[in-house]
Amino acid sequence: MPLGLPHDASAHGHHVDAILRYLTVTTAVYLSILVGILGVALIFHRGPRRRAVYTHGTGRGGLALAAVAGAALLFGIDVPAVVRSARQLRAGFWSYPDRDPRAVRIEVLAQQWAWNFRYAGADGRFGTADDILTLNDLRVPVDRPVYLQLTSKDVVHSLYLPNFRTKVDAIPGTITRLWFEPKETGLFEIACAQHCGTWHYRMRGELTVLDEAAFTTWTARAAEDARLRFDPTDTEAHDGWAWMPAP
Repeated sequence: MPLGLPHDASAHGHHVDAILRYLTVTTAVYLSILVGILGVALIFHRGPRRRAVYTHGTGRGGLALAAVAGAALLFGIDVPAVVRSARQLRAGFWSYPDRDPRAVRIEVLAQQWAWNFRYAGADGRFGTADDILTLNDLRVPVDRPVYLQLTSKDVVHSLYLPNFRTKVDAIPGTITRLWFEPKETGLFEIACAQHCGTWHYRMRGELTVLDEAAFTTWTARAAEDARLRFDPTDTEAHDGWAWMPAP
């Protein structure tokens, strides 16, 4: 069932779409029932001969009807949605690839109004001379977990990847994390889902998903460029941090 959502290019995005479809269908069913009841009331209680009866709803019948209707909504929509969401979150979005050797680890520093991405170089450590740095340009390989740790230099931002059905806040003084797994190559949008100031609209980046060979070629070239650009005296640019272990 189409929902008007951006194209899903991730391994776990279909779980989000399934929950949205479930909520759309069940809410439409309950809405149809309510509209039907209102329609019956309009048809059979119209005209001057059928005088309206007003009640505060405090009688046993009214309370019982309200309890039944509330329980139907709670156990028919809310509880199944919460149970399904929790199960799928634990199996996917909350199952971080901390021990997966295939995972690409990237640090994200948000600021007004740009995204700074940092890849560990050949030494596998962040904050060293061989780090790869990009601005508003995130490049990742297809069919491999992409593991991000984020913080902010100034205010709260929110990294939003609509084609991968995930987002997380970048908060000053705190390291947050997010992961996803691209299932197809292409160019996708990075947005900020938190109003962060006058030029919030400029918090836009591009996520490029490459095949493994193209990603390897890009990282080799980017590592060489990073080595040439590195300035040991520019301490303000040394904003990487030691990768935080899983809590």
